[in-house]
Amino acid sequence: MIYYPLILILLFVGPALSSIAIRRSFRMRGHLILLGIIIFYGILPLLLAWGGMGLAERFGCQSETIIFRCPNPSWLGEIVTGMVFAHWLAIFTIPSAILGSIGLIISLIVKLNPSRTKVNSSDKPTAVFYRSRRHKVISGVCAAMPSAGFANAQRWKLPVQGVRIVTVALAVIIPGLVWLLYLWLWLALPLEPPIESHLVSD
Repeated sequence: MIYYPLILILLFVGPALSSIAIRRSFRMRGHLILLGIIIFYGILPLLLAWGGMGLAERFGCQSETIIFRCPNPSWLGEIVTGMVFAHWLAIFTIPSAILGSIGLIISLIVKLNPSRTKVNSSDKPTAVFYRSRRHKVISGVCAAMPSAGFANAQRWKLPVQGVRIVTVALAVIIPGLVWLLYLWLWLALPLEPPIESHLVSD
Protein backbone atom coordinates (compact mmCIF):
# COMPACT_ATOMS: atom_id res chain seq x y z
CA MET A 1 0.00 0.00 0.00
CA ILE A 2 2.88 2.38 0.71
CA TYR A 3 4.04 2.05 -2.90
CA TYR A 4 0.99 3.84 -4.37
CA PRO A 5 1.93 7.32 -3.01
CA LEU A 6 5.52 6.75 -4.16
CA ILE A 7 4.35 5.83 -7.66
CA LEU A 8 2.09 8.91 -7.80
CA ILE A 9 4.95 11.16 -6.67
CA LEU A 10 7.32 9.68 -9.28
CA LEU A 11 4.72 10.22 -12.02
CA PHE A 12 3.89 13.72 -10.73
CA VAL A 13 7.41 15.22 -10.83
CA GLY A 14 7.69 15.88 -14.59
CA PRO A 15 4.27 17.53 -15.07
CA ALA A 16 4.76 19.45 -11.81
CA LEU A 17 8.06 20.93 -13.00
CA SER A 18 6.57 21.89 -16.37
CA SER A 19 3.62 23.58 -14.65
CA ILE A 20 6.06 25.72 -12.67
CA ALA A 21 7.32 27.20 -15.94
CA ILE A 22 3.75 27.72 -17.16
CA ARG A 23 2.55 29.40 -13.99
CA ARG A 24 5.64 31.55 -13.46
CA SER A 25 5.94 32.57 -17.14
CA PHE A 26 9.64 31.75 -17.29
CA ARG A 27 11.80 33.00 -20.11
CA MET A 28 13.49 30.66 -22.57
CA ARG A 29 16.49 30.15 -20.27
CA GLY A 30 14.22 29.04 -17.43
CA HIS A 31 12.41 26.65 -19.77
CA LEU A 32 15.69 25.13 -20.91
CA ILE A 33 16.94 24.72 -17.32
CA LEU A 34 13.72 22.99 -16.30
CA LEU A 35 13.85 20.83 -19.44
CA GLY A 36 17.36 19.71 -18.48
CA ILE A 37 16.19 18.91 -14.94
CA ILE A 38 13.24 16.91 -16.28
CA ILE A 39 15.42 14.91 -18.70
CA PHE A 40 17.94 14.23 -15.92
CA TYR A 41 15.09 13.09 -13.66
CA GLY A 42 13.84 10.70 -16.33
CA ILE A 43 17.19 8.96 -16.82
CA LEU A 44 18.33 9.17 -13.17
CA PRO A 45 17.34 5.54 -12.33
CA LEU A 46 19.36 4.30 -15.31
CA LEU A 47 22.35 6.40 -14.24
CA LEU A 48 22.05 5.00 -10.71
CA ALA A 49 22.00 1.43 -12.04
CA TRP A 50 25.03 2.14 -14.22
CA GLY A 51 26.87 3.66 -11.24
CA GLY A 52 25.92 0.70 -9.04
CA MET A 53 27.36 -1.75 -11.57
CA GLY A 54 30.55 0.32 -11.67
CA LEU A 55 30.80 0.26 -7.88
CA ALA A 56 30.23 -3.50 -7.82
CA GLU A 57 33.04 -4.02 -10.32
CA ARG A 58 35.36 -1.58 -8.56
CA PHE A 59 35.02 -3.17 -5.11
CA GLY A 60 34.66 -6.78 -6.27
CA CYS A 61 31.03 -7.21 -5.18
CA GLN A 62 29.37 -10.48 -6.17
CA SER A 63 25.69 -10.91 -7.01
CA GLU A 64 23.77 -13.49 -4.96
CA THR A 65 20.31 -13.78 -6.56
CA ILE A 66 19.04 -10.23 -6.03
CA ILE A 67 21.55 -9.08 -3.39
CA PHE A 68 25.13 -7.90 -3.85
CA ARG A 69 27.77 -8.93 -1.31
CA CYS A 70 30.91 -6.84 -1.05
CA PRO A 71 34.07 -8.14 0.66
CA ASN A 72 35.28 -4.80 1.98
CA PRO A 73 33.47 -2.69 3.12
CA SER A 74 30.57 -5.08 3.74
CA TRP A 75 27.95 -2.33 4.10
CA LEU A 76 28.54 -1.30 0.49
CA GLY A 77 26.54 -4.31 -0.70
CA GLU A 78 23.22 -2.76 0.34
CA ILE A 79 24.01 0.49 -1.44
CA VAL A 80 25.09 -1.31 -4.62
CA THR A 81 21.93 -3.47 -4.51
CA GLY A 82 19.72 -0.40 -4.19
CA MET A 83 21.51 1.42 -6.98
CA VAL A 84 21.48 -1.52 -9.41
CA PHE A 85 17.78 -2.21 -8.96
CA ALA A 86 16.85 1.48 -9.16
CA HIS A 87 16.48 1.01 -12.93
CA TRP A 88 12.96 -0.33 -12.28
CA LEU A 89 11.95 3.20 -11.25
CA ALA A 90 12.52 4.28 -14.86
CA ILE A 91 9.12 2.71 -15.61
CA PHE A 92 7.64 5.75 -13.85
CA THR A 93 10.29 8.46 -14.26
CA ILE A 94 10.62 8.22 -18.06
CA PRO A 95 6.84 8.67 -18.77
CA SER A 96 6.80 11.50 -16.21
CA ALA A 97 9.75 13.15 -17.94
CA ILE A 98 8.09 12.76 -21.35
CA LEU A 99 4.88 14.41 -20.10
CA GLY A 100 6.85 17.20 -18.46
CA SER A 101 8.90 17.80 -21.61
CA ILE A 102 5.74 17.97 -23.73
CA GLY A 103 4.25 20.50 -21.29
CA LEU A 104 7.41 22.63 -21.41
CA ILE A 105 7.54 22.54 -25.21
CA ILE A 106 3.89 23.59 -25.47
CA SER A 107 4.50 26.38 -22.94
CA LEU A 108 7.51 27.56 -24.91
CA ILE A 109 5.55 27.57 -28.19
CA VAL A 110 2.75 29.57 -26.55
CA LYS A 111 5.31 32.02 -25.16
CA LEU A 112 7.01 32.48 -28.54
CA ASN A 113 3.65 33.03 -30.32
CA PRO A 114 1.59 35.09 -27.87
CA SER A 115 -0.51 36.75 -30.58
CA ARG A 116 -2.10 33.43 -31.60
CA THR A 117 -3.02 32.49 -28.06
CA LYS A 118 -4.47 35.78 -26.84
CA VAL A 119 -8.14 35.36 -26.10
CA ASN A 120 -8.82 37.86 -23.35
CA SER A 121 -8.75 41.30 -24.95
CA SER A 122 -10.06 43.19 -21.92
CA ASP A 123 -7.75 45.04 -19.56
CA LYS A 124 -9.04 43.15 -16.53
CA PRO A 125 -6.62 40.60 -15.09
CA THR A 126 -7.59 36.98 -15.36
CA ALA A 127 -8.33 34.93 -12.27
CA VAL A 128 -4.96 33.46 -11.31
CA PHE A 129 -3.85 32.03 -7.98
CA TYR A 130 -1.31 34.24 -6.25
CA ARG A 131 0.63 33.72 -3.05
CA SER A 132 -0.43 36.42 -0.62
CA ARG A 133 1.97 39.18 0.41
CA ARG A 134 -0.07 40.42 3.38
CA HIS A 135 -1.59 37.25 4.81
CA LYS A 136 1.37 34.87 4.72
CA VAL A 137 2.87 32.88 7.57
CA ILE A 138 5.56 30.95 5.66
CA SER A 139 5.21 31.66 1.95
CA GLY A 140 1.57 32.67 1.43
CA VAL A 141 0.46 29.37 -0.15
CA CYS A 142 -2.46 28.76 2.21
CA ALA A 143 -3.71 32.31 1.65
CA ALA A 144 -3.71 31.66 -2.11
CA MET A 145 -6.24 28.84 -1.80
CA PRO A 146 -9.30 30.86 -0.64
CA SER A 147 -8.88 33.53 -3.32
CA ALA A 148 -8.25 33.16 -7.02
CA GLY A 149 -6.15 36.27 -7.51
CA PHE A 150 -7.18 39.85 -6.86
CA ALA A 151 -9.78 39.75 -9.67
CA ASN A 152 -12.03 37.29 -7.84
CA ALA A 153 -11.02 37.77 -4.22
CA GLN A 154 -12.54 35.28 -1.81
CA ARG A 155 -14.07 33.43 -4.75
CA TRP A 156 -14.41 30.17 -2.85
CA LYS A 157 -15.19 31.94 0.43
CA LEU A 158 -12.84 29.69 2.39
CA PRO A 159 -11.35 31.08 5.62
CA VAL A 160 -7.57 31.31 5.49
CA GLN A 161 -7.23 29.97 9.05
CA GLY A 162 -9.33 26.93 8.12
CA VAL A 163 -7.08 26.18 5.15
CA ARG A 164 -4.03 26.48 7.42
CA ILE A 165 -5.52 24.12 10.03
CA VAL A 166 -6.38 21.52 7.36
CA THR A 167 -2.88 21.85 5.85
CA VAL A 168 -1.17 21.33 9.22
CA ALA A 169 -3.44 18.35 10.01
CA LEU A 170 -2.66 16.74 6.64
CA ALA A 171 1.05 17.44 7.13
CA VAL A 172 0.92 15.45 10.37
CA ILE A 173 -1.09 12.57 8.86
CA ILE A 174 0.75 12.26 5.51
CA PRO A 175 3.84 14.44 5.93
CA GLY A 176 5.89 13.59 2.83
CA LEU A 177 3.16 14.10 0.24
CA VAL A 178 1.83 17.34 1.78
CA TRP A 179 5.29 18.91 2.10
CA LEU A 180 6.09 18.04 -1.52
CA LEU A 181 2.77 19.53 -2.62
CA TYR A 182 3.39 22.65 -0.52
CA LEU A 183 6.88 23.02 -2.04
CA TRP A 184 5.43 22.65 -5.54
CA LEU A 185 2.73 25.26 -4.86
CA TRP A 186 5.39 27.64 -3.50
CA LEU A 187 7.40 27.22 -6.72
CA ALA A 188 4.39 27.23 -9.08
CA LEU A 189 2.30 30.11 -7.72
CA PRO A 190 3.62 33.62 -8.35
CA LEU A 191 3.66 36.21 -5.59
CA GLU A 192 0.72 38.61 -5.54
CA PRO A 193 1.45 41.85 -7.43
CA PRO A 194 1.88 44.99 -5.31
CA ILE A 195 -1.25 46.96 -4.42
CA GLU A 196 -0.06 49.88 -6.55
CA SER A 197 -0.31 47.78 -9.73
CA HIS A 198 -3.92 46.91 -8.81
CA LEU A 199 -4.79 50.59 -8.54
CA VAL A 200 -3.09 51.39 -11.84
CA SER A 201 -4.98 48.61 -13.64
CA ASP A 202 -8.29 49.87 -12.24
